[in-house]
Amino acid sequence: MSRPMLRHLLLPAALLLASCATAPAVEQGAPATAPATASRGMVSAADPRAAQAGREILDAGGSAADAALATLLALTVVEPQSSGIGGGGFLVYHDAGAGGATSYDGREEAPAAAGPGWFLDAQGAVIAEPMLGGKAVGVPGNFRMFELAHAKHGKLPWARLFGPAIRLARDGFAVSTRMREMLGGRTSAAALTPWARERFFEAGGQPKAVGTVIRNPELAALLEGVATRGPDWFYTGPPAQNLVRTVTAAAKNPSAMTLGDLASYDAKQRDVPCGEYRGHRICGMGPPSSGATTVFAILKQLERFDLAALGPDSPEAWHLIAESMRLAYADRGAYLGDPEYVRVPVQGLMDPSYLASRSQLIG
Repeated sequence: MSRPMLRHLLLPAALLLASCATAPAVEQGAPATAPATASRGMVSAADPRAAQAGREILDAGGSAADAALATLLALTVVEPQSSGIGGGGFLVYHDAGAGGATSYDGREEAPAAAGPGWFLDAQGAVIAEPMLGGKAVGVPGNFRMFELAHAKHGKLPWARLFGPAIRLARDGFAVSTRMREMLGGRTSAAALTPWARERFFEAGGQPKAVGTVIRNPELAALLEGVATRGPDWFYTGPPAQNLVRTVTAAAKNPSAMTLGDLASYDAKQRDVPCGEYRGHRICGMGPPSSGATTVFAILKQLERFDLAALGPDSPEAWHLIAESMRLAYADRGAYLGDPEYVRVPVQGLMDPSYLASRSQLIG
């Protein structure tokens, strides 16, 4: 396993964003009674408080890129188990007045010291619980990604975008049903740092109850620092020093991350792969993400079937969809990787004749 492949195995690869907002957020856990609609824009997020943060920025005159960053920052506060500045992300952005769609790659990266034996012990066996501890942590990419996107598409000042998230962290937010379920089902309190155990778990080891207000003044201070000093402070200043000290001194699977790993991180602007499906232009995030190629393949391989006639409750329709997904994910596993290090045949994976031949394998 090479270092470029390790880039995609590191644990904190959070998110991504949907942008733009004027429709009211639906309370978390409430049943969806009708499709949400909006005339000018919409924010969609995993938590309504994050969606509201994006809407606030749009209402203040911000761009979709501004709103997306505000949404990400709020998610950092209210769903730290899943999203935020500790990992990486991808942003697909469409601006009709500036050449159409482009994308930004903020995927987290492995430290330079990572190699084929990163998750192996001295005997060549996989280390215990490789998804925990210092080695599971990659160099975070989201701040650099949004620095790049904001420079090209932002309207409001950088610091203004941090306001909603800082308020949530400083004033507190209530534990949601989803957060408690995620902490209870996927996270062991014993595996967390003492700070995290105290903040999110009761003394007996159970996640804090739904509705419990949690305040995170340390995160508020970090966000205020990045808001006023910029991303360079995060990647070269005290936050970088704290991150390196934490992962290299981790009691479990200590890392070899260095300050140079953070200082040298660079987000990238990339082209957006697009294709035609049933008269629609389908675009998505290209490599190192498999979003564009895999989603398009699933759709294109189904194009010859009349799914509308079969209907949403048809076992045959779901069989066809499942088979198309199997084929698309087989290609994903065989051909997708980091374009910084390997050649990814994007055009071939999205070629209509190739996908037509793959479709013939669906019975």
